[in-house]
Amino acid sequence: MTTVRFGTDGIRGIAGETLTAEIAAALGVALMQQHPAGLVLIGRDTRPSGPALTDALAGAIEAHGGTVIDVGIIPTPGLASLVAGEPRAACGVVVTASHNPVEYNGLKVLARDGRKIPDAEERALESSMERALAGGLQVVAASAAHGAEAQAYRERYARTLAELARTVSASALSVVVDAAHGAASPFAVAALAATGATVLPFAMGDGVINDGVGATDPAALGEQVRAHGADLGIALDGDADRCVVVDAGGRAIDGDVLIALIALDRKGRGVAGSERAVATVLTNSGVERHLAAHGITLERTPVGDRHIAERLAAGQGGFGGEKSGHLLFTELSPTGDGLLSAITVLGLVARAGIPVGEMADAIPLDPQLQRTVPVPPGEGERLLAEPDLQNAIRQAEVALAQTGGRVLVRLSGTEPLLRVMGEGPDRAAVTAAVEHLLEVAASLVRGR
Repeated sequence: MTTVRFGTDGIRGIAGETLTAEIAAALGVALMQQHPAGLVLIGRDTRPSGPALTDALAGAIEAHGGTVIDVGIIPTPGLASLVAGEPRAACGVVVTASHNPVEYNGLKVLARDGRKIPDAEERALESSMERALAGGLQVVAASAAHGAEAQAYRERYARTLAELARTVSASALSVVVDAAHGAASPFAVAALAATGATVLPFAMGDGVINDGVGATDPAALGEQVRAHGADLGIALDGDADRCVVVDAGGRAIDGDVLIALIALDRKGRGVAGSERAVATVLTNSGVERHLAAHGITLERTPVGDRHIAERLAAGQGGFGGEKSGHLLFTELSPTGDGLLSAITVLGLVARAGIPVGEMADAIPLDPQLQRTVPVPPGEGERLLAEPDLQNAIRQAEVALAQTGGRVLVRLSGTEPLLRVMGEGPDRAAVTAAVEHLLEVAASLVRGR
């Protein structure tokens, strides 16, 4: 029987191999079991595999009594805001693999409030999907087209972006925006231009999604910023829920530094709830100390922007973010939105009147090293439980604790990787600890 598993950000796999039309259809069946006769909004990014997966998902929903509106190409946070603002919607699904390479795709399920569904609901969907697949599920095509209605939904999201942008006065700034050839391509230039900034487009959908561009590979954006003499650059990922900032010299600003700059700006403006910020266990300890010195408490969650959103909701809102560029403003959106984040960053830089690189240099960071080891699919849990690796982790924890450092070893929720992070004031000790853990893990993988 096919095993279906949600990671930290939906179901992902290589399109046509580990993520098939049958799996998309099984999700449609499972959703209708949870939301009988419900309305589901579906969006996608620009991957070539997106239309077929969307069609299989929509066909299954319709065949089991539901209604679908296929919004088309739209950022994940754009669909989230539409679901939250549509009283008829039972849920939403985005067909995207976010920052992953083009051969991947995925299925992100959004709850009625636009947020990512909780673990218990994911487990229930997994069980329902596996039963549907075991029963010989037939893939059927969707029957309805929603061109005009889909366009109306996309325009609704564009207006949301423009409304925030008009509260920002950034006419003195020039910015290069990199849409990663992804879902933000139809929206990015107009959204940022509404701030008054001079906007220079890059990677706007005429190439391969995430291929040498975007939030996970901002080097090309840095070259564009330098070539145009722009004040800064903004890189989005394939589904536009991440925002990475590049300074005038083409240097990518550390994601933890960006979290600190936004938290400090909100505190300085007296934004409600700005005495706290929420980040993950990966966020640099130097940021935590710096924010504390300015009266801001940093609360930590497990890795994943869903956990940040849950903590923010439990604490009556506020701001939080991940080093990767997921930034959440609960007063603006139910989920992290790279374009809303970009608009916020332009406002911050315009108000400060200081180059973003200069502001970033004022935020202290502890030396931190993050590396990965490829893991055979399905072998991650067993690798992590290996006694030799567990012993190596304990040794690294003891060694780094002597200098005030720490280590974190975890499985990626979106790729077949073991992730190793070391941090502390002693760079040599951090490097030694991480390299030893990588060596042990790689040796165990080779021995399997």
